[in-house]
This record gives sequence, structure tokens and C-alpha cells, in this order.
Amino acid sequence: MSTSQSTSLPLARATGADRTGAAHRRPVILPDDRPWTSQDTAAVAALAALIHRYTGQTSVVIRRGVAGAVRLAVTGDQTLSQLRYAVDTTVVEPAEDGDFQAAVTDRAEHATAALTVLSGQTGLTLLAARAEFGADAADQYALHLGRVLAAAPDVKVRDVVLLDDADLHRMLVEWNDTDEEVPGGFFHEEIAAIARRTPDADAVVWPGGRLSFGELDDRSTQLAHRLRSLGVKRGDNVGTCFPRGPESLIAQIACFKLGAAAILLDPDFPADRVRFMIRNASAVLVLTMREHKHVVSGDTRVLALDAADWRTEPTTPVDVEVEADDFIHICYTSGSTGVPKAVLVRHGAARNLIHSMRTLCGITSESRGTWLAAPGYGMVEVECFSVLAAGAPVRIPEPSVVTSPEWLRDWFVTERITHTLLMKAVCERILTLDWPAETALHNIRICGERVQSWPDASLPFQVLNLYGSAEATVVAICDITELGRVLGEDGRARRTPPIGKPTPNVRTFVLGDDLKPVPPGVVGQLAVTGDSLSAGYLDQPEATAEKWIANPIDPDRHPILYLTGDLARYWPDGDIEIVGRTDNQVKVRGNRVHLGEIEAVLAGLPGVGQAAVLAKTDDKGDTRLVAYLEASPGEEPAVRGIRAALKQKLPTFMVPSAYVVGVFELSTNGKIDRNALPEPPRTRPDVDTDYQEPRDEFERALQEIWEQALDLEAVGVLDNFFDLGGDSMRAATLTARIGERFKVEKGQDELFFELFDQPSIEGMARALASMTV
Repeated sequence: MSTSQSTSLPLARATGADRTGAAHRRPVILPDDRPWTSQDTAAVAALAALIHRYTGQTSVVIRRGVAGAVRLAVTGDQTLSQLRYAVDTTVVEPAEDGDFQAAVTDRAEHATAALTVLSGQTGLTLLAARAEFGADAADQYALHLGRVLAAAPDVKVRDVVLLDDADLHRMLVEWNDTDEEVPGGFFHEEIAAIARRTPDADAVVWPGGRLSFGELDDRSTQLAHRLRSLGVKRGDNVGTCFPRGPESLIAQIACFKLGAAAILLDPDFPADRVRFMIRNASAVLVLTMREHKHVVSGDTRVLALDAADWRTEPTTPVDVEVEADDFIHICYTSGSTGVPKAVLVRHGAARNLIHSMRTLCGITSESRGTWLAAPGYGMVEVECFSVLAAGAPVRIPEPSVVTSPEWLRDWFVTERITHTLLMKAVCERILTLDWPAETALHNIRICGERVQSWPDASLPFQVLNLYGSAEATVVAICDITELGRVLGEDGRARRTPPIGKPTPNVRTFVLGDDLKPVPPGVVGQLAVTGDSLSAGYLDQPEATAEKWIANPIDPDRHPILYLTGDLARYWPDGDIEIVGRTDNQVKVRGNRVHLGEIEAVLAGLPGVGQAAVLAKTDDKGDTRLVAYLEASPGEEPAVRGIRAALKQKLPTFMVPSAYVVGVFELSTNGKIDRNALPEPPRTRPDVDTDYQEPRDEFERALQEIWEQALDLEAVGVLDNFFDLGGDSMRAATLTARIGERFKVEKGQDELFFELFDQPSIEGMARALASMTV
């Protein structure tokens, strides 16, 4: 017998000397009136029920005695008596150490599992291996095991009460003690106040220019006057389509001053997607620059800020009263139905977020922030607004700087940056670099995806792990990832990083299917309430009602609760760990992606009968999308045409990098069975060019580096890097490796951009030859 599952019980591990020696021994308190005939049977059933409650696993393997192990199918609907009957009627199979998740035995020398229940004449004793579990964890397992054993036979597994009043108070009250007063006004009001106090202080600094707070407030006021003359009023939605830069901030603040919501649009998105967002949000006007008008053109009016004379408008206040429930931003996220969903972010929620970031990160008027995040997302509130609202400047680097961890580190040091925000993929690379002992950097905030490893304790700055979504106004939970607090005696981390605890004025709960709190260590759905909640999805009442529900925990305090769809569990200290999803949503390069949206677009393309998309994560934590396609009858979909069509409809991060065309196993509902899909081949995909061998040692060396970076075999010298599945992150890795291999020091910036202009081995060889002459 074998199993690939593990107990996966993430309660506090032991450290130091406590990791060695005999197992923790805890008596299991049994009821006086014991509702079973066999103590061993009851112990096996109770242990299986407890593992199911903690992990959600429906197949549990438990060693029984010395003869072997039983594999039990466990569900929440089973009664305890049904589970005990299953234990008695299930055949014991031979098992080796490691094939089972826990054990029940009457001999201590057979206690080889991480968790073992020792059955004796005087009762039951829980043995918890010290190498795996700390004393607190052993206490909880023994307590909960006793509560399962004490439950009535007809109680269902999911209904066994594991929590008492003290547990609930700790989880619902102590771990959610987050109330704080939020001083000041809304974001645009704070900018106006700072402009009055320190009008000449820098607000935005970018290559070749700077904008003071006085100029930022004056120009946004002037634009607000122009917008009002064009009919924009409180409650309207206005598109803002800009790259990172001062014009984007001016446009957004102008909207806020009028009580209008800014629709965050990215000019790098496909035009069809941007135009859908403009129509879907009923934009009364779109603000942009002349070079991006082609992206937003349509029936909606467009005002290009660099082609209008709005700077002649007055700088007197526009005097529109904005309230906490007015919308500040409309942010689009990937949607499971095949189209993006618009999240309505409130001014009150944004104000609370800004306060949280300033408080948790120590942002003051002496700080220096960055703007690195893409402009089409609510990350601007986390990264930029939190710094600007403190009266501190944000700095924007040259585009090439963000393509290399080394260049980014050097820019942070040179510009004396104190606070920044990075996507997980970038941050995990930058944390491995050598840093000067003296640096102005106070902390780095990581967002976008779960962090898989702890940062080095010697880093001269804090690392903050942020969790959230647009529905919870980007950040609802935060953890300062201090490695030292989880190091064992061997210097290795005892557990993967959590996402932390709720931020100010936010409350979080881990709930079971019955929407009741589950104990620490038990997997449930993470729910969020408090001042961070957005107002729901625009014009999608059913989707809103599914996620924003009546609060079953403390309705008098916060009537609405948001169900995140994330599977999570508490650690004994109240930290929260994310363990998965309830749906097929994933994170790719920090962006939330519903695989169903990509599948819907694929299924609508000529020649495609069925489509499934999986997210594959490598050992470095990098995620790529793989599309599996079945052809329509009599058709043969061409991968190169499909890739080109997707690029016209989806953002780059949603376009799969690998495609597998074939006939796949189907599930019982007639759809492609995701669990049976093969690994994508490492062979060269179908691209526009014929394969051509390297013609000399120079091209052969480049081919080797390309194949390593792309995890492919037989890359041709004329193949397009991006058609092979390359992206900006892989491009940075590729050019860094090439620079190191060929000793290119000062030309790496040029080499990176050359890859975009001539994205082939042949083109790169030409560029490289000119640099190494």
C-alpha cells in the first residue's frame, strides 16, 4: 500500500532541544459512557475523522497494529458509527513506514508515525513526534481527538464540535483585535492638504522630470474643472488609460475631486479588452495620451491630456463632497465566465488601506517610495497612494531597470528608496542578491502570490508579505516575515511563510462549509470583513451575492462578509496560511487569473472543440500556463494562429506559453479530465519559422542558454523568443545569463531591449557581436 498524501497538519513545530528525544505523550480524555465496543476501532475512526477535519482529505491511510494499514474513505456526511463500521469492514493491507498518515497500536515500539494513538488497558495516549510537532500541537491533537471520541455515534464527522468558548474568543476576538482610528481625509483631500503645507516638495520624480505636490494638486484641480465642463459629475465613471507617470495621477485625482470613479486601464492591454472595459463600465469619458488613443477609440469621448488646453482652467477648489461609499476606482479582474469582472472600490476602503500601509510600513514624509506596479490595477493604492498621502515622493525608474534584479537593487540604493512593492517573482530573486550593509531601504512589500520561502535573516531591511484582492481593496492581511522567529536549531525554517494577520480595521475568519469557524490547523475558506471591503461587482448581482454574504459571525458589527475562495488554516499563534483554492483561479506573475476565462476564449476560436488550461509551477516557484486543446470534428487547430488570436484578446500574462493538441481523457461530465492531463513536452512548439541549426559555436552557446531559460529542446536560431513561451521575466533571466557568459557588463541594458527588437538567436548574436568586439 502507498499514498502520496501526508498529514499536512501545520501546527507549531518544535525548535532546539525540544526536537529530539521521546515523542510528546498526551493522555486522551475519554467519556465515562463510551459509545463503542472496540477501543481500537474507535481510535482509528476518530483519528481518520480528525485528519479529514484538519486537511479536507477524503482518503485517509492509518496503520492498525503491526499487521498493516487501512485506507478509509472519509466524508463530512458520514456519521461516526458509519465510520467505525467502515474501519471494522475494511481489509488491512501490508504497509511500510511512510505509507500511512497516522497509526493506532498497543505497543510503543511501533509508534513510527508522526501521530500515533497508543491503545492500552487504561485508555488512549497520543504520541506526537518531537521532530514534527511542538508541545502546543500535541495538546490540541489530544484534546480534539477526545472530543471526537466523546461525540454521539449519530453525529456527522463535520458536525463534531472541536471548539469551546475559549477557543472561539481567541480566534474571533483576540486574533481580530484590529480596531484603529483612521485620521485625515480621503486621498485627494490629503494631497490638497499637503500641497498647502509643502507645495514645493517633490511628489513624483521620473527620468527627466519631477512634479511637486503643489503642481500635482493644481493640475488635477484644473483638469477637474475641465471634466466638469464636459459634463462629468459625482457618480460617473471615467476611464484613465496611461502608463506609469504623473499624467495618470493627475487624471485619477481629478476624477476623485469630482466624486467620479477612475476606471484603471492599461494601455499595454489588447485594444479589444480595453474597449470592453470602457463599454462595460459605462465610461462617460476616457482620459489618455495621444499615443494611446488608438487603444481606447470607440463611441466614448476621449480627452488626450497632451492635446488639450485644460491647463488654462482655474485652480480654485471644485467643492464636491465625496463620501466613504462613493467609488474611487473600478478595477477589472479575471472572470470565471470568460469576461473580466469590474470591482467597485470605495473611497472609505482606500482610505483605510492607505492608513494601514503607512502604519505597518512606517511611511513618513521623510520616506521615498516607488511606482513599479502596472497601471491597470489597484496596486497603485498600495504602492503610490500610501507614500504620497504621507507627503513623501514616489520615484519611477527607467523601464529597463525593472527587468533585472541587480539593476533594480542598484537603483534602490542609488535613489535612497525607503519603501517599495514588488511582485513575488521579482522579489524572490532580488532577496537572493548581496546588499550593502548600509541602505536606506526600510522594507519591501511582496504581493501577488504566496511566498514559498523565508528571506535571509541577514537582509538589512524588513520584508512584508501582503495578502488581498481587489474585492478586499488589495490588502487585507500582512505578515512581517522575520525568519528568526521560525528557525530551528539546525538553522532551517520550520514551516513555510504565512500571510500573517488582518490589517487595521479588518477581520478575518477561516470557515467550514457550514460557515462556522474551524479550529487552528483545520482547512477552511478564508473570509474577510471590515472597512476594507469593496462594494461588489459592477452589474453582476448574482456573482456579488455569491461572494458578499450576510455575516454569520458578528453581523451587528459588520453586516457583510466576503468569501475569498482561498483555502486557509490558522496556526496556533493566529497567523494564517493559504493552502489552495476552492476554484480554478491561479496567480500568474502577480496577476489573478481565472483559467475559465482563457478556456472560454480558446473554445471560441476556429478549430477548437474543447480546451483546458493548467498552471504549472516549477521548483523555483515560477508559474506558466499550459493550454490543452481538442480539435473540433474534421479540424486541426494551428497553434501559431491560436497564439496570435489570444494576444488580440487577452493580456500577455494570460496567454499560455505552451500548447498540447490531442485527444484527452474525459471526466464523467464530458469535459477534459484535468487530473489526467500529461505534462507538456519540452519539444519545440509549432512556431512561424522552420527549424534552423546553429551555424557556429557562438550561436550554439546562445542556443544552450535559450533552451535552459525556456526549458525547451531544439530551439532554432530563427525562432521568436516570445512565440516559444518567453516573457519579460524570462527575458531578464536570459539576458543576465548571456551577459555573464560573454562578459557583457555595460551593454546588458541594450541587450535586453535588443531581444524585443530582434527576438531570435540570430538577432541576439548580431547584437552581442557588436558589444563584444
